[in-house]
Amino acid sequence: MKKEILSVETLKGYLSSKYKGWSSFVDNIIFPIFGEDKFESLSETELLENSPEEKPLAEATGICSIKQVGQIDIGVQPLQIFDVTVSDRVMMERNRVNIQRLIRKVMENYSSAFMLFHYENDTRWDWRFTFCHKKGGQKEVTDSKRYTFLLGPGQSCRTAANNFNKLYENRDTLDMSKIEDAFSVEALTKQFYRDLFEWYQWAVSDASNITFPNDTAIEDDDRDDIEKKIIRMITRIMFVWFIKQKELVPDRIFDADFLSTILKDFDPYSKTEGNYYNAILQNLFFGTLNRAIKDENGNTRKFATSSKRDVKTLYRYAELFSISEQEVINLFAEVPFLNGGLFECLDKTRYSDGVEQCYNFDGFSRNDARFADGRFKHRAVVPNNLFFAPETGLISILSRYNFTIEENSPEEQQVALDPELLGKVFENLLGAYNPETRETARNQSGSFYTPREIVNYMVDESLIAYLGNNDFVRSLFSSDFSFDEAEAEEYRRTAERLKRVKILDPACGSGAFPMGLLNRIVEILERISPDENVYDLKLSLIENCLYGSDIQSIAAQITKLRFFISLICDCEKDASKPNFGIPTLPNLETKFVSANTLIAKKKKDRQLNFFTSEEIESIKKELHQIRHLHFSAKSTSTKHRLREKDLALREKLIELLSDENNFASDDAKQLAEWNPYDQNAVSPFFDPEWMFGVADGFDIVIGNPPYIQLQNNSGELAKLYEDCGYSTFARTGDIYCLFYERGWQLLKKGGHLCYITSNKWMRAGYGEKTRGFFANKTNPMLLIDFAGVKIFESATVDTNILLFSRSNNQHKTTCAITNKQNKDSVNNLSDFVRQQDIICDFSTSDSWVVLSPIEQSIKKKIEAVGTPLKDWDINIYRGVLTGCNEAFIIDTAKRDEIILNCQTEDERKRTAELIRPILRGRDIKRYGYVENGLFLINTHNGIRGKLPRIDINDYPAVKAHLDRYWDKISARADKGDTPYNLRNCAYLEDFSKPKIIYPNMTKYMPFAYDNQGYLTNQKCFIMTGVHLPYLTAFFNSNIFKICYRDCFPELQGGTRELSKIFFENIRIPQIDKLIEYDIENMLEDAQLGNDYADLRIDKALIMCLSLQEYETFILNYQI
Repeated sequence: MKKEILSVETLKGYLSSKYKGWSSFVDNIIFPIFGEDKFESLSETELLENSPEEKPLAEATGICSIKQVGQIDIGVQPLQIFDVTVSDRVMMERNRVNIQRLIRKVMENYSSAFMLFHYENDTRWDWRFTFCHKKGGQKEVTDSKRYTFLLGPGQSCRTAANNFNKLYENRDTLDMSKIEDAFSVEALTKQFYRDLFEWYQWAVSDASNITFPNDTAIEDDDRDDIEKKIIRMITRIMFVWFIKQKELVPDRIFDADFLSTILKDFDPYSKTEGNYYNAILQNLFFGTLNRAIKDENGNTRKFATSSKRDVKTLYRYAELFSISEQEVINLFAEVPFLNGGLFECLDKTRYSDGVEQCYNFDGFSRNDARFADGRFKHRAVVPNNLFFAPETGLISILSRYNFTIEENSPEEQQVALDPELLGKVFENLLGAYNPETRETARNQSGSFYTPREIVNYMVDESLIAYLGNNDFVRSLFSSDFSFDEAEAEEYRRTAERLKRVKILDPACGSGAFPMGLLNRIVEILERISPDENVYDLKLSLIENCLYGSDIQSIAAQITKLRFFISLICDCEKDASKPNFGIPTLPNLETKFVSANTLIAKKKKDRQLNFFTSEEIESIKKELHQIRHLHFSAKSTSTKHRLREKDLALREKLIELLSDENNFASDDAKQLAEWNPYDQNAVSPFFDPEWMFGVADGFDIVIGNPPYIQLQNNSGELAKLYEDCGYSTFARTGDIYCLFYERGWQLLKKGGHLCYITSNKWMRAGYGEKTRGFFANKTNPMLLIDFAGVKIFESATVDTNILLFSRSNNQHKTTCAITNKQNKDSVNNLSDFVRQQDIICDFSTSDSWVVLSPIEQSIKKKIEAVGTPLKDWDINIYRGVLTGCNEAFIIDTAKRDEIILNCQTEDERKRTAELIRPILRGRDIKRYGYVENGLFLINTHNGIRGKLPRIDINDYPAVKAHLDRYWDKISARADKGDTPYNLRNCAYLEDFSKPKIIYPNMTKYMPFAYDNQGYLTNQKCFIMTGVHLPYLTAFFNSNIFKICYRDCFPELQGGTRELSKIFFENIRIPQIDKLIEYDIENMLEDAQLGNDYADLRIDKALIMCLSLQEYETFILNYQI
């Protein structure tokens, strides 16, 4: 191939063949891309022979040989090529941790490498290509990242072929950054999502012809909640696609050519017929994956025959097949029963659910009745072209990508789509445009997918805090952990603690944090308790340790789905064993619930022993046992029986709760009526004891709660939560503040909470109660402020991470603050915090600002003698809002033209006085402003009892100008008594007074003193009152910027928001009148642009504060 021009198809052909040796790979891949002249052979140097200390680890890992076969000249550091032989007894995908440890040792001496992993016996055809790279050259071992392609027969190698072809096309300009780009999992995920989102938009449109009949009594309601049903369908199909990687589902049921041999009149491109979804996918979902091959009663998979009972786990649609019913059963015979509820048919039927009227959430029905327009009344229809249309069909899209069943980590990534993708797909599909509300659904839910690096860091810090933050505990989480026999007993105790931990994500979304916790706890337990069975370990942790709640039912379902995939990835198909050796998945309905976490059910004060009432306690224990049995129940009949018992006990509880009058009647009814098994229902309350049996609180509460202003949608959320007793509630606040307090309520004493949220609570007025709550009710242990660094790709909000314990404030918060200079720190937060941490004492509800020790010292000295700005007899106002700037704000030429058009000298004089110079935010500079040649037509609306409004009839030339904009000025909301007048402005006269002018949004925080009577637009604030020259000097000083700049929220791009609420509590020292007089003179010099006037002002302020020499140094040189 090396003499050929590389193409995607030739690359795909080579990469999907069995391993042919490193020299063949070099000939066919390396030489065409990098050039033969860039390759240097190293004669198969055997690393394990030269590094005997690595042999024990290699033997334990199953690595037989690591040969350094050559290197490529790619820049300062050559790119190494290693050939790695793996023992046939080892499964590479099951031994990732040990392989990673060995490769990390190898990479201690190199900055980048290509590694070819293959088995020693040619009968094992699958092989792997791995790119290892350490950014910044030969640095710390922990910086090494691995990117892997799975190759060989049976693997979809299109992604690998595309990426190698990308390198080939850039072969003349290749550098390390281009190689990194070619192995970017992020780029792959983005492209997949773009493809999938286009499909989703097509699917939810009327043009797709998809129908889910819903309520069969309503003829025109077939598109009710269509988005959620399509998302559910996508996730089921993607789950199947993932488990197909384990050969649990046959490839042929996705092959249009094969399908044409078993389905009648199958047209893969039909825009109306949906026999593929009905006959193949629905039967796979509901009749195969959700039904045992043979249950405990001897029942097998079969077609439904009874005309009265509509059992939802039996095959349907025999009439759609061209093969016999037995042949259809045989078609699905190699698919194991998975259980777990994911593929439970959600249709409500009379027999199974006892409902009066059928309701078709899934539309899996034998009833072929139709409405008058020909649509099925009970059956879902998804036309075949939605799946098989070339390039745009869902199966066509999925076939273009590599998938891996294992979740990637930041250190090791398969260049393929992993199960985390399900979370990203869910979060992003929620962002689909909703034409009815004119909002994105994501904005409504306030949810944003948390990046993997952030999840991993928060998971580690939370678990470390739970176990005890000491050197021993931190060593367990280190990438270079090594088992120490002397610590065996401590390892045992730690393992027991990890197996007992209770963790809640109160807004679990698609499961990023629960999955991160499961993977990390398992990884730590594998290190310190290596004899554990991973599947059993995961099952135990899922049942006993991890819990989640989310207000969106589809979110809880996707969380469950990711747990199912995690369990399956530790199983291997074995045709000789029952159910092909695949354990049935647990039922997670009582582990991840759909509920409003912020609403708690409170017992009446006089009833303090609700759950100690003997009869109620007995029912509670019975309910707990039933739900434990349901967790592992396998057959539909068993689950049905347990759910019936569950319902009977809940009905009994209604009576008991009502009889004893322990709760308000509505609350009692809601508690007892909560049905954990209804996958479409959302509980209006959350009670962990009632729902999970967790009575004494959680050890860890962790998550990324939603960010929604309570006053949105006419204050709907504010009304909902106002009477819930939250001390952090503020009508102008955000819902995440309530989640902080609710999380605290859900913790046991000494438990730990770790959230990533908007950072506005640190400084905003609405955050005052929240800051006070943290200072007085918690021990803030860790605070990372991502000021100006974008964390969420789909959100512009600035964020922070806060970790606190439910204990007394120790006044020692480890803090770190990122900015655009160190924005890459988010990729290795642990190292960044260790290197940049600052200890802060947050004791009050004042703004929380992260400062260095010297900056803290300076700020304390200022505040010790300072007075809050709100007590300085000053007023802060916004500039003039016209509602139509193009009409009311004019340039010099237009001003001259209007004055020239005046008919009399008196009108000319009046008009000249009416049209006043105006400054914008961008015009304000430090100590001054830029003349912009702009003017405001100040047709004010007057001040009641003081100043009459402007009568436009007194200004004919101005009226003629404004009449040209009549359509706009008459329609604007911001107008006075007439369209010609500006809106009411009670502080109009203050513009003529001496004042400080400053922009409302700014990077540089400039303040100008004005005594010329300038007006300002709405992009400015003005400050009037006393001591204005001194205040101008103070605000422009280095002292102010260093100590107080972080009191103002930093927006994207480093811009600060200088709103009034952030100014009022700033403490400013009052100084001697003589010094103030001197500073006033210096201010005049600064306004005139005299050299060093600003430095003289800073020096005078420093002297007033009696600062130490080192503090003066910081002030002089930090800004």
